[in-house]
Amino acid sequence: MYKILYKIDYIIQRFITTLVFTFPIIKLLKNIYFFFRFNTSFINATYNVVITNFDKRSALTSIKFKGPCTFSRNIEVDYSGGLTFGKNVTVSDHVTIQTHKHVYENHSIYENITSASSLEIGDEVWICNNVIITNSVNKIGKGAIIASGSVLTKDVEDYSIVGGIPAKHIKYRNL
Repeated sequence: MYKILYKIDYIIQRFITTLVFTFPIIKLLKNIYFFFRFNTSFINATYNVVITNFDKRSALTSIKFKGPCTFSRNIEVDYSGGLTFGKNVTVSDHVTIQTHKHVYENHSIYENITSASSLEIGDEVWICNNVIITNSVNKIGKGAIIASGSVLTKDVEDYSIVGGIPAKHIKYRNL
């Protein structure tokens, strides 16, 4: 039953984040759907955004928004392991956020065994274009910037700018 509901939610989100729903009057329907789906009015999603649980539900599966978040285009957010967005988070184009992974050691790949971990994204974080955030990341600190094209595999400190594959600390932001 859960797989059917997941697929329906996925299709609805793909549909309501098409270009048609960027027009002001029709955009209201998208905002209403996100309000009832996630119990928040803090989501500003533009085009082709999917925020869903891509894995089996567990005790960790949840999503929380502490303040306004802007999601640009072509974004997939997985909250299987639990996900918290801080205030004023900006997620740019073509970003993938994963909170689960497939376990393949000592198991058949066919068994489809997964593990999940939680992720907390701090206030005023900017995740630039084409970033992949893996499930090994548990915290992205306040005011951090993840540079374009990065693959984030480790936690990020407050006000840190990271980039690369895998992402490494570049410098701290001047405030």
